[in-house]
Amino acid sequence: MMSRPTINPLVFVGLIGIFTIGSNFAIQLYRAYLGNQDIWWTPRTMQLRIEETKDNFELYIGSKSLQKHLTEGSLLTLDDDGGQYRVVSKDVTVRLNNWHKIKSSILENAVITGVLFGIAITMLVIGILRIVGQKKGPR
Repeated sequence: MMSRPTINPLVFVGLIGIFTIGSNFAIQLYRAYLGNQDIWWTPRTMQLRIEETKDNFELYIGSKSLQKHLTEGSLLTLDDDGGQYRVVSKDVTVRLNNWHKIKSSILENAVITGVLFGIAITMLVIGILRIVGQKKGPR
């Protein structure tokens, strides 16, 4: 009687893990390093007021911050008719590029996925080594 070949469970789980977890890991790395970085800007319709961005950056004109210039009223601009007026806080809006936050989030997930992918590869290798060891038989 011929015995049916059995599939080593480690090989089976390792293969499934490589294809499922491995593809997810590859996609995350692709997104983090080769993905479109320009889509993470604050939308034009949702620009932030200068006060809302003080934790992210400071802009200086000369040796004074933009916020100080706005408070002192030392900036002037022209309206559509050519008349001068003082620039106030509501005239200044900001769009931020949030790519660094998105990338760090993607890479955090990639670390977890990478560990699981490594476990799947290890299971596959151990399973293959067991199969090879069984075929050779005891010495």
